[in-house]
Amino acid sequence: MNFLAHALLAHASLADHDGQECTGALMADFCAGCDPEDFPAGIARGMRQHRAIDAYTDSHPEFRACRRAIAEAGAPRFTAGILTDIFWDYMLASNWDAWGDPLAGCGLEDFGALVYDRLGATRAWHSPDFSRAYPWIISTSLLSTYATITGIEKTLAGLSTRMSGGIDLASAVVILVDLEQPIRRYFSEFWPDLIAYAGEWADRCA
Repeated sequence: MNFLAHALLAHASLADHDGQECTGALMADFCAGCDPEDFPAGIARGMRQHRAIDAYTDSHPEFRACRRAIAEAGAPRFTAGILTDIFWDYMLASNWDAWGDPLAGCGLEDFGALVYDRLGATRAWHSPDFSRAYPWIISTSLLSTYATITGIEKTLAGLSTRMSGGIDLASAVVILVDLEQPIRRYFSEFWPDLIAYAGEWADRCA
């Protein structure tokens, strides 16, 4: 899953300790080689949950089916999984009233503001890579941009600049346009399972 889903699941399932859990949930992808235990306990919990959610997602039949459909629709090689993650954040954001609000208890923009405040409260613990990403997340109000096709296209364009091989991910937005309804169905079957998993993980491990 991508930023929005990880932030929301951490918010819904983990106790908040001065923004640490939310920060860990978003920072996990910016900590290659990091040991979660090198960070405060709340950040470590968020990072561990993020990684557990990614493993669960990758093995889920709805994710695999969606990834396969995106690959067959012409996704650049080895990017179908990345695109599924980002497209599913669009599904979450664009139908926030149904999927997000019940967990967040507020609208998408208000939830984004809450997340940004939590990230700001933990800046002293940001990894070097996350410290560089943090201003971009804040300045673009990143979480809200996932609610539009244009926002997804910009996200993909930004991601392309950080990938080797000159891959043009932004052009893959046409796959989202063409397959929006099937992708939405895959997500709607998957999301309740993921909510249950995140809660169970928190009960066991947090």
